[in-house]
Amino acid sequence: MKKPGEAPLGRRFWGAILRFLLAVFVRIDVQGADRVPATGAGIVYYNHIHWLDPVLICAMLPRYGVPLTKVEVSRWPGIGALLRWYRVVFITRGAVDRAALKATWQVLAEGDVSVISPEGTRSLDGRLLQAKEGLTFVAREAPDAWLIPCAITGTPAFSWSLKTILHPPAVTLRFGRPFKLLWPAKAGRDILREMADEAMVQLADQLPPEMRGDYAGADPAQHKWVALLETNAPSS
Repeated sequence: MKKPGEAPLGRRFWGAILRFLLAVFVRIDVQGADRVPATGAGIVYYNHIHWLDPVLICAMLPRYGVPLTKVEVSRWPGIGALLRWYRVVFITRGAVDRAALKATWQVLAEGDVSVISPEGTRSLDGRLLQAKEGLTFVAREAPDAWLIPCAITGTPAFSWSLKTILHPPAVTLRFGRPFKLLWPAKAGRDILREMADEAMVQLADQLPPEMRGDYAGADPAQHKWVALLETNAPSS
């Protein structure tokens, strides 16, 4: 039986290759990784501006994380099989994918980390979109899990090209403060929406002002459902 935090063989093998490739093609600056709790089930959520985003997070995360990936990728020749071995959760966008939800809840039940894009799609202009309730719907099934935002900048400059090898783009992963959600006795859709928005404000606080989109101007200190956890990392 897999122990919490123990990556499967496919992840260990392909993870090493992936980190080597990333070192060739991008200059990665990871900030606040020591804020990621060392134990317990958790959710890392991020702003989605490029397909590389979850790849980078899983490669640089100090914990074993399992990302959600659009189901279309599972049908790509070779890539789908590779990702199954690496271990991802394939999800059908725009629908309630019960199989994907069950698989994600299993990741959390095993004490591991789920890597989620709350916007549900990639932002074409780099600015935050309003979150779907999916983030908090997932979290509701693991009420003791922690959440932590990861703000990503720079990935749209990436490409598989000689130019990128010669001049790797600068990419930053910036982790915010971890927190837990304060769950009421009943959490209907309206409350899940409020929780998701509060979580997104914590993410927006880690992004440059021009990337905060729908959450520009929101005060991260004003929250009802978010309980920030203590961290030894420097404050932002």
